[in-house]
Amino acid sequence: MTRERTSRPMQDQIKHLRKQGYSIRAIAKALSIHRRTVRRFLPEEDAHRLKEPPEGTSAPPCEDEAGLDVEMPTLDWASIGKERGRGVTLKQLHQELAPEIPYLRFWRAYHRQVPVVPETTVVLHHKPGEKTQIDYADGISIYDLKTGKKTETQFFCGVLAFSSYTYGEFALSQKLPSFLLSQQRMWSFFGGVTPYVIPDNLKSGVSRAHLYDPDVNPTYCDFANAMGFAVLPARPKKPKDKGAIESAIGVIQRSFYQEVRNRTFYSLDELNRTFWDFLGRLNASVMKDYGVSRKDRFEEERKQLKPLPQNPYEITEWKSAKVHPDCHIQVLKNFYSVPFSHVGQTVRVRLGQKMVEVFNGEGEAIAVHSRRMGQHGFSTDAHHYPEAKASLILFDITHAKTEAQNIGPETFALVNHLFEQPYPLQFLRRVQGILRLPKSNGIMAEAMEHACKLAMTFKKLRLAYIKSCALYYQKNGHRPAVAVPQRDVSTMHLHQKG
Repeated sequence: MTRERTSRPMQDQIKHLRKQGYSIRAIAKALSIHRRTVRRFLPEEDAHRLKEPPEGTSAPPCEDEAGLDVEMPTLDWASIGKERGRGVTLKQLHQELAPEIPYLRFWRAYHRQVPVVPETTVVLHHKPGEKTQIDYADGISIYDLKTGKKTETQFFCGVLAFSSYTYGEFALSQKLPSFLLSQQRMWSFFGGVTPYVIPDNLKSGVSRAHLYDPDVNPTYCDFANAMGFAVLPARPKKPKDKGAIESAIGVIQRSFYQEVRNRTFYSLDELNRTFWDFLGRLNASVMKDYGVSRKDRFEEERKQLKPLPQNPYEITEWKSAKVHPDCHIQVLKNFYSVPFSHVGQTVRVRLGQKMVEVFNGEGEAIAVHSRRMGQHGFSTDAHHYPEAKASLILFDITHAKTEAQNIGPETFALVNHLFEQPYPLQFLRRVQGILRLPKSNGIMAEAMEHACKLAMTFKKLRLAYIKSCALYYQKNGHRPAVAVPQRDVSTMHLHQKG
């Protein structure tokens, strides 16, 4: 840290206030400087005791003189230094070893007796075009022009470690799609890709943070493979691992955030356009440490970047699903068939914008489907079903038909109709739900028969409709009771036309 410089008039003012009897703390507060700065410019013999105030003045008592009449106990300062090295605070040691003396006196004695080891730092030197550091920070709020509703934003920032060439944008969230799209725009802004990216441990990038062996989000890993970089997450609670991005965010918060502090933004586009104007000025401004701008240093680094992939990356999402007895998995309320040999297993599903891919536990692809939009849709491959005889044995369709026949002919007709469809197993779970209604809801066979007849008549074969009809019949009978309103004759009036 650069040592604080104090002008000669300020030094004279410190000595003048001290002669008037003011304490070191009072002087530091009045001049808005640190107490160590005050002590540095006081005579050594005056740094720890207060001179008598001039006659006729009413200076406040010196806080530094409190407790001087208490004798300092003999302490093992070497052991105290070892305890401090183990992480014990000085205040805790003061309470345990010498609570009878003021803490300020104990603190000064400790620093006189125990030498302070200066902290050493290492300057990291980065190769051109080797690393990019990315992180998020709290953004600037935007407001709805009509309702005045306030929406918080997130600020995404990416920095090339060598040149400090900076990209940033404001987004509505840190979720995975926004996280990947922000990086796609960042790479386009840079015009290339670095071999390594150092992110913070946010969930969109790192599913499990660890000091030695973190787990990268599978979708983010796919994105990195497609773009051609490796993910090197920063160590948890080690901001120095990504010092370039921490410094860049600090510069932006101290400059741009203050520059627009009195402005109100009504859309994300307006906010980003204003920021990108500032970003151009930031990258073109001269850095004091190098004497050139970020843009000038980037011209050298640009040559080392890897080219962008020709095909844009398609954002995918990973899910886990269990294969049900009807050879289907359910993903986002749609159903996709899987080979019958995987029934009962948990599989991994990669959802693209147009395709759905299913993988087994070993990572082998076992099924591919076109992605269905909406809900309750089926995508079924006939080859995923076992042979008819095996399916009858494996899924016990015959037992379901027998149970339906025991309830009544209308129920059997409904179940038989569902099993006669081109892919009967996809209706197995629905049939199981229908046949469990008598036990789970106490529905009588007569109500089941009535509900199944209505379902076949109106071609509404969903479980919810059949259940609703059966419950209504069981409560109200075949037809709803119609109550004719009774009116008092004395309150009835006939109006004649004139």
